[in-house]
Amino acid sequence: MPNTKSIGVAYEDQQLDGAIMGKTGGTASFYGNTPIAQAAAITAVTNTASGTELATAINAIRTALKNIGITA
Repeated sequence: MPNTKSIGVAYEDQQLDGAIMGKTGGTASFYGNTPIAQAAAITAVTNTASGTELATAINAIRTALKNIGITA
């Protein structure tokens, strides 16, 4: 639905309600996926991380990106 209000006039946008992430909650998604809550923090890896630790972190990033619709 196009914005028909004058510039600077606030209005309620049903498509953006609740979309703010962070401490206030909310959900987000891309490309028509169902909006989901923010993913949990991903543990930072160190210079001495093992292959298993690296794979775990990479897989967590891949899952988070897939869940919000950035990747298939």
